[in-house]
This record gives sequence, structure tokens and C-alpha cells, in this order.
Amino acid sequence: MNNLDAGFEFLMKQNHVGIVYGVLKRLNIRVDNPQFDDLKQEGFIHLATKYSQYNDELDDDRVCGYLFQAVYWHLLDILRKQQRTNNHVISVEEEVDGDGFSPHDEIDGIDLLNQLWLHCTTNQRKFLCCAYNESMTVTDIARKYHVSRKTVYQWKKGVQEEFYKLG
Repeated sequence: MNNLDAGFEFLMKQNHVGIVYGVLKRLNIRVDNPQFDDLKQEGFIHLATKYSQYNDELDDDRVCGYLFQAVYWHLLDILRKQQRTNNHVISVEEEVDGDGFSPHDEIDGIDLLNQLWLHCTTNQRKFLCCAYNESMTVTDIARKYHVSRKTVYQWKKGVQEEFYKLG
């Protein structure tokens, strides 16, 4: 029996799965959350892994507290990474002139992107490819093309202006 098997055996005895459910409750992840099952499985795996790495005496209260905190931090890290990724999604629909007009009202999204592509410069197209196809941040785009972030923001502003010209 390898160490991970011992961790899963510990997980299944004496209702230790409640540790993971407690962590999910503390993180306000409810059963109706689309991430619930994935995070639950991540928690089970991480609990078994941390149990197999635990070196001190196996006092049940100390082990459970240690495992609760380890699973909590692991799941919190996962949620933070997802949030960071979601925050870096760049939207062209940010207002340029403040009038709140959105060309999406009249033009289908794919047609809009095709038209936008035809009206953009080479650098603006680089921005579109990286921002939408590869979900890169402004900093990542700047590193990729060896330009400043200010330059990438100028490309973005040009894309936004072309976007509003299409309306």
C-alpha cells in the first residue's frame, strides 16, 4: 500500500470527508455551484496527499486541523488562480467616448470580429489575436512582442476606436 492509499483510507474512515465539505462551506461553495464537484475532488485528493506527507504523531484532532487548513489553502489558491484568469479577460466594449453605444446590438459577434479584423492595423491585429485567442494579459503581450505596456494599451485603444467606428 503506497502513501496515497493510506491517505484515501484515512479519508473514508470516521467521516473524514466532512473535512472537505467543511472547507467548501467555509469558502461559500454550495452544491449548486458549477465548480462544486471539481473542487470537492480536488479537496479529496489534496487531503489524501497531505495526510501521506504528515510526519508528526497521528493525534486525530491535530491531523484534522492540519488537513482542514491545508485543503482550505489549496482550494483557495485554485479559486484565486481562476479569478485572476477571469480578471485578465480583455473587453473591447469598454467605453471610449462615454456614450454607452454597443455595436453588438446590430452586428453578430463573429461578423463583427471579421469586420474589425479588416479595419485594424497589423499591431492591432496582434493585440486581437493575443487577447482573444490566447487570453493573454497586456503585460504578456508586451513581453511577447518586446514592446512597452503603454504601446499595447495604444493598440488596444486603436482596436476600441475601430470597434466604435463600425457602429
